[in-house]
Amino acid sequence: MKSVEKVWLEEVPWDSLVDINKALCQAQQIAFTTNAKGLGIAKQCWEAAVKKSMPLADVLEVCRKCHNAAPFMFNNGNTFGCVVKTLIQDWLRNLPPLEAEIVRATISHYVVGLVGKRELLDILKHFEPVLKKAAQVKPADTPVPAPAPARPTAPPVSASNSPKAPDINTAPAGQAV
Repeated sequence: MKSVEKVWLEEVPWDSLVDINKALCQAQQIAFTTNAKGLGIAKQCWEAAVKKSMPLADVLEVCRKCHNAAPFMFNNGNTFGCVVKTLIQDWLRNLPPLEAEIVRATISHYVVGLVGKRELLDILKHFEPVLKKAAQVKPADTPVPAPAPARPTAPPVSASNSPKAPDINTAPAGQAV
């Protein structure tokens, strides 16, 4: 999918990935630990891509390469999965919840190596019209939803217009109550 390009990583400097990983480690009460060699490779790859305009498939490939460098000893996959889900959250607002979850799962699983390139491209191609539409809408163009119409209320149920329920204490003899 080469049609929608943008500078995806502009608002995600490398330090924010480190912060995400630290928070994930802290939540699990494990020490934040890095792999020095992988950290250097991933940071260099990430910083080279931060200012580049590229299609979504290409930015996901950058994330996958950085993940494969294994810069973080713990929560490496969760860190990169979190980032890619955040990158597309505005786009996903244009999809029904189930379809949005399919895209979220596919891209995060691609980044950590559980989904292949062909499957990723098939999903992105399927949802490409929605992505194009979302890319064309600018924040100022976003329509404000109209207030929901008032629901008509049902007339109150009164003793005179409701069917009387049988009294369970007056069942005929021989029948179980």
